[in-house]
Amino acid sequence: MHRKADAALRGGRPREAIRALEAGLEAASDDFSGWIKLASLRRHDGEARAALEAVNSAINLQPADLVALLLKGSLHEQLGEDSAAAELYRAAGFHAGDGLTLPLPLRKQLDHTRGFLARHRAAIEGRLKGTGQDDPIHAARALRLRDNVFDRRAVFHQEPTHYRFPGLADVEYFDFAYAGLRERLQKAFPAIRDEFLALIARHGDRQQPYVAFAPGQPVGQWSALNRSPAWNALHLIRYGEVDPVNAAACPATIAALAGEHQPDVGGLTPNLMFSLLAPHTHIPAHHGVANFRAVLHLPLIVPAGCRFRVGADTREWREGQPWIFDDTIEHEAWNDSDSLRVVLIGDLWRPELDAGDRAIVRDFMAAQDNWHRVGAL
Repeated sequence: MHRKADAALRGGRPREAIRALEAGLEAASDDFSGWIKLASLRRHDGEARAALEAVNSAINLQPADLVALLLKGSLHEQLGEDSAAAELYRAAGFHAGDGLTLPLPLRKQLDHTRGFLARHRAAIEGRLKGTGQDDPIHAARALRLRDNVFDRRAVFHQEPTHYRFPGLADVEYFDFAYAGLRERLQKAFPAIRDEFLALIARHGDRQQPYVAFAPGQPVGQWSALNRSPAWNALHLIRYGEVDPVNAAACPATIAALAGEHQPDVGGLTPNLMFSLLAPHTHIPAHHGVANFRAVLHLPLIVPAGCRFRVGADTREWREGQPWIFDDTIEHEAWNDSDSLRVVLIGDLWRPELDAGDRAIVRDFMAAQDNWHRVGAL
């Protein structure tokens, strides 16, 4: 089959080559290269639809083959079927990875697919009616939908190390939750920062390393920070226990965070502390222990060069501007400056949990041993 087809091609008889391949493939339908060759010849002969039939037979044999996916995508593009072409080009890009080791012709084809996908996505966005733009919550969801479908950002999921409450969505930052609390913290920010400065001046010796594994515990990625002053904490409330010295020095801070939004699981929560990250320190990517809580940051002292990532969303802290996030989604922090970074950190109930959900959590956690406390990393 291949010899006859190749001989016909060398003799300038493409139709004869096509017939040779068609006849041979009737008896050897598992010949992947035969189907690819037939698809290419049919396309060259102006038979795009027939070429699609041949490349489909090739993909049935090797569904992830890059050449076959690119060929099928280009046929759909040639036929003006842009949505089908985009789907094939996305699949080709997935299987190609970075493509750095591929032959130059394939790399050029992949460059073409990226340009096509950019134009295709721009055309889709141009046809959008702007639904949902009249309020910030739906505008954010509309943007996330486009980013997810158009592969503009990686998708991260909750991965709690211990406790997963069911039915909760994957949300990196809760930008629209607890609006009243965020406003209250913004107003209280000067007083809170003043209390921290007074506390560190009088009781700086009460700092503790935030990462403090007991002897015999597996340290893993935390070896560089375990019991290190590079990441210290001044605890105001820890596992529901109020620090008599630190908390007494910070009444405005305690009052600003108080309320039913704070988890109240006996012996475990709430937790509230000042987090002090030394210059040129990196907190490695990690996950929190329980998705029934969210974590609040109120930046107090933030030099330039500090940033924080939750999932695919990296942000810079801004002094006095609180945010709330899900710490069971992979997150990490950097202080690349030459100065100390200080953030007030507290835990909150996950916004979606109603009174019944919170009662379920309290009941379940009360039955646990408190050595694996949810305030831990």
